[in-house]
Amino acid sequence: MQELREATSQDALQIKKLTQCETALYLELADLRQTDKETKRLLFEKFQEALSPHSKVLSLRNEVIELQEKAEETQVKMARLEERTTQQEVQLGQVEGKLIRKDELFSQLKEELTSNVFEAYGAGFEDAMTQVASLHPGVDLSQTGLKKRVIDGQLVDAQE
Repeated sequence: MQELREATSQDALQIKKLTQCETALYLELADLRQTDKETKRLLFEKFQEALSPHSKVLSLRNEVIELQEKAEETQVKMARLEERTTQQEVQLGQVEGKLIRKDELFSQLKEELTSNVFEAYGAGFEDAMTQVASLHPGVDLSQTGLKKRVIDGQLVDAQE
């Protein structure tokens, strides 16, 4: 039972970490997309400037090349982030599957323990009735039962 709790706790921590990683990846991906947009906008602006005077053509061309390289690097980073995000989602699904199985096992154990407690309670009650009958052989215990309670000195059916 302790092992189940520890494993469930570890799985919950792992899910939390994976969720945090996934969130960080999404934020980084959004930032890269924004950077990509800005880079493309700057690239377009610089390209427009390159169409103007001939003296700027060479320097602007270099800037365009740099911006293109930066855009390519950004797209590579975006692809890596998307791949990592997919991997994190797969891991998260696996951990969720484990948690579902452990939850089912926990439910089964809970049902077994509940059943055992009810059986022990019933056996204890029967033992107590046997002891009372042994000590007081003439006493009528037929009105007693597991679902009876003494309220204000009267034996009544217990309300569930």
